[in-house]
Amino acid sequence: MAEDSLTIAGEAIPARWLRDHGEDEASRHPDSLQRRTDTFAIDSSVQITACHVDGDRLHIDWSDGATTEHSVDGLTRVVRDRRAPAPATDRPLRFPDDITLWSRPPEPSAFDVGVLDDDALWREALDHLRRFGWVAFEGAELGDEPTRRLAARLGYVRNSIFGDIWPMNSGAFEHQDSAYESFALDVHTDGTYSHDAPGTIIFAQQARTGDGGASVLVDGFAAARDFQALNPDGADLLTRYSVRAHFIEPGLHLVAERPPLRVDPEGQLVQVSFNNYDRSPVLPIDGFVDAVIDAYNGFRAIFSDPARALVHPWEPGRLLVLDNWRCFHGRTSFTGERRFLGCYTNHEDLEGAYRVAGLA
Repeated sequence: MAEDSLTIAGEAIPARWLRDHGEDEASRHPDSLQRRTDTFAIDSSVQITACHVDGDRLHIDWSDGATTEHSVDGLTRVVRDRRAPAPATDRPLRFPDDITLWSRPPEPSAFDVGVLDDDALWREALDHLRRFGWVAFEGAELGDEPTRRLAARLGYVRNSIFGDIWPMNSGAFEHQDSAYESFALDVHTDGTYSHDAPGTIIFAQQARTGDGGASVLVDGFAAARDFQALNPDGADLLTRYSVRAHFIEPGLHLVAERPPLRVDPEGQLVQVSFNNYDRSPVLPIDGFVDAVIDAYNGFRAIFSDPARALVHPWEPGRLLVLDNWRCFHGRTSFTGERRFLGCYTNHEDLEGAYRVAGLA
């Protein structure tokens, strides 16, 4: 047996999509449902070699040697909710012309935290954030007071499922999230499961031992521009096809969806949204499965290029702010202890701060 699709509820589900959506513990976390499989490494020509149903579980053996499990009821629901992209338009994807798109990382420079008390110097720091999508500060005291002062300059601290200012201590596992692990995190955006994703993220380093654990930033707008130059049809599809995401832990089940490349009515890019860990199963309609997967994987191949990564070293007393609608962030793997504080602010307040400073 070697099949490139499987019929569920009268509909053919391509093998490639099924291999991408395993529901066994090797494929995803049993509680948070975060992905564990490197879905980008799946061969596009993967085939089903054997399958059987045991109760409500479908077991599939694959030509690449893997075995996955799936809920028959879950697949039936997915089939009934097949999605088409929004209609195509003749507008090309556009990019803001008053920012600096960087395909190669700029120097990871930092302002002195004292600029928070000087309006003229703060304007310079804010303009750096506007142009590059990130800004760093050094010399901050430990504790949450510097983070609150910085957030107040950008708007106000946004409460979320993590609290207002949240500690992120390695190995603490306050939440069922890969951010609390010590392995390397692929670059991503936060809040893909929120209808209004956080606008900025502030990280404040508190303590550090061992090796590794540097923050990694990538300019998502520059990656989108370069992906469009390479694959304009794929970039257009990512502006029209919504990807669903989730956050699940006891007492919480959040779901939202938006295109990975969200544009305004004039076709200008306003937000990148991409987190493969939290991606939920959505099945494109016939004729779009390969196109959607190829576009999604192709965009990721662009922005995950190590040559694009700004590796930002961590040390106690450093503050890092990033525009979560523009910059992907991740981290290198680490040993020892890594403790920092984090908080979110809203994007409309960031845009308002630019206007107040005469930068927009």
